[in-house]
Amino acid sequence: MGYNNSNTPRNRTPSLVGSRLFSEVASRVLIGLVVRVLALETSERIGSVAMLNAQKDRVDLIHSATLPGDQRSAQSLLPALREILAACDWRADDLDLICVTTGPGSFTGLRIGVTVAKTLAYATGAKLIGVPTLSAMAASIPPAQQRLWAILDAQRQELFAACFAEGGQVAAMSAPEVSIVGIDQWMRQLREGDTVVGPPLKKLSERLPAGVNVAEESSWAPQAVLVGRLGIATHQEGKTDDPLQLVPNYYRQSAAEEKADAAKSC
Repeated sequence: MGYNNSNTPRNRTPSLVGSRLFSEVASRVLIGLVVRVLALETSERIGSVAMLNAQKDRVDLIHSATLPGDQRSAQSLLPALREILAACDWRADDLDLICVTTGPGSFTGLRIGVTVAKTLAYATGAKLIGVPTLSAMAASIPPAQQRLWAILDAQRQELFAACFAEGGQVAAMSAPEVSIVGIDQWMRQLREGDTVVGPPLKKLSERLPAGVNVAEESSWAPQAVLVGRLGIATHQEGKTDDPLQLVPNYYRQSAAEEKADAAKSC
């Protein structure tokens, strides 16, 4: 997409970098100026990045990119960020808001994404918002009068699962209640009219009970653009995360941590 030259990078004095108050960015929304947003999604094997422009009554996707599937996020994320910034004719210091998925998902991917987001926010003074992965997935489905389930693979024949209430609006800062549940046990919780979204549907869609709806496959994986849209909505409510405090939420210990704990208890 083209870049609007009327939104050319603005000059910032060193005193502003790393020390801007929320009111500065919020006031840009209130008076109709563009807020530049970077969104990162690294919870799954194939991640994505997106750049958005936010104004009081609209959000525009400027550019998005999918990370290479044959590389880990640690290898591909920073080069992708350089490329997408160049494509938008933006500098890191032009960013006003950075949004990133915080989990559940890949331990390594989440750690890399959150670390990069925190580092950029701290260095540039951009505001930071963490978005639960399952909320970003649920945001791809329009609100309906039935329950919506978002699921991710938790390994060991288990799922990370969150149920969003009928007609509810997905919010980034209101973290959903996430359970780690066996696949068969989760299926017993489904009822007619429920909708399910998530990558595990590749293997499970044929096993779902009758009357349960499967979301469009294009919406199964979390996407950076939806991370950005949720983060923008949260930011417009006056909520942000502290770059020094935000951490991934893995929802469970890694196999190595569990093994270490088991060894201690012996």
